[in-house]
Amino acid sequence: IIDQNNFISPTLNKELNEDLSEIGKKSIVLPLGEVKISRRVKSLLILFRTNSNVEIWDQNKKRLFEHPKIEYVLRSLNSLLKSIKFSKEKYPDVKIQLVIVEDSTNEINLNKIKNLTNNSDVNVTFTKVDHNKYKEVIKQQKSDGTFSNLASLLCCYEIAKKKVDDLVFFVEDDYLHFEPMMEEMIA
Repeated sequence: IIDQNNFISPTLNKELNEDLSEIGKKSIVLPLGEVKISRRVKSLLILFRTNSNVEIWDQNKKRLFEHPKIEYVLRSLNSLLKSIKFSKEKYPDVKIQLVIVEDSTNEINLNKIKNLTNNSDVNVTFTKVDHNKYKEVIKQQKSDGTFSNLASLLCCYEIAKKKVDDLVFFVEDDYLHFEPMMEEMIA
């Protein structure tokens, strides 16, 4: 029940800007309601797929803000690292693993990525996509970029199959929060 005049839930004895859910017991999402938790999450495997050398795969257009791809990679990864840190504090019993699946990233960009992860308190492992491993599995493609993209996807699926205990989250290297970039462009 929600008191819309005061923005509180009298049955939960909480304001609506508070966390209405109870970790490991129930999840409450407005306006959907309550979902009982029947199985606790023990671990989360996050697979961050990156290739900082490809600006936009299989497209003839530029990125929205026209920054180099590595800028998107670093901002995406930084956002992810902050989210992992927050989640580890909020859910200390959940084991969180981050695997960076790297596909043909040049040494300069790879060092930038490693520097960012080294400066965080998140345990990160790196896996390099072995294209030769997939030459017999993936049929001939129109471009090397398409083959490479499929190889890194397959690599992610194989890692997930081997390492997953509970949940897997696949994330790509150009998912990011745009506000800081927008501020730079406006200023």
